[in-house]
Amino acid sequence: MKSNLFSSIVQWNRAFFRTSANRRLAVLIVLIVIAFVDILVTPQKRFVFSFYEQKSGSLRVETRFFPSGKTKEEQLQHYVEEYLLGPMLVDKLPLFPQDSRLETIMIRKDRAYINLSDTAALPVGGSASFQERARVLAEMIKKNFVSIKEVTLFIAGNELYSTNTYQKIIKSVDK
Repeated sequence: MKSNLFSSIVQWNRAFFRTSANRRLAVLIVLIVIAFVDILVTPQKRFVFSFYEQKSGSLRVETRFFPSGKTKEEQLQHYVEEYLLGPMLVDKLPLFPQDSRLETIMIRKDRAYINLSDTAALPVGGSASFQERARVLAEMIKKNFVSIKEVTLFIAGNELYSTNTYQKIIKSVDK
């Protein structure tokens, strides 16, 4: 009984794989199964980036997928490092110079503290002012990491930008 079942399976396989269309279909199915298993095993998270367009100067959105980190700090670190690499398309400008790098990053409660190297303060040709570029980075961080409510940006250890500066000024004046 078992040998008859085995021999009938072998005969069916030989008949199926005789034509090239069936062989191609089988290879395609195997590739789809491998891709599906890869997606299930290594889930990736979608992150949104904004970069200035060279010609118009307007902001354009770029989407990237990369594996989510174990902690929120690891995810944010990876996100900021990707931002410092710049855009994928040539007609978009990076927010910070190519030499910029992430020094330290820290998340406490709903606040993110990001310290970049001193080259991040240098101007990028054709791009906006530092305050505007820092605002874009902070807004994108708050959009991608919903639990973060405030972003403070440091350059070489000096605080240069904070998202809630206006509210801090109002609170200090009210006292």
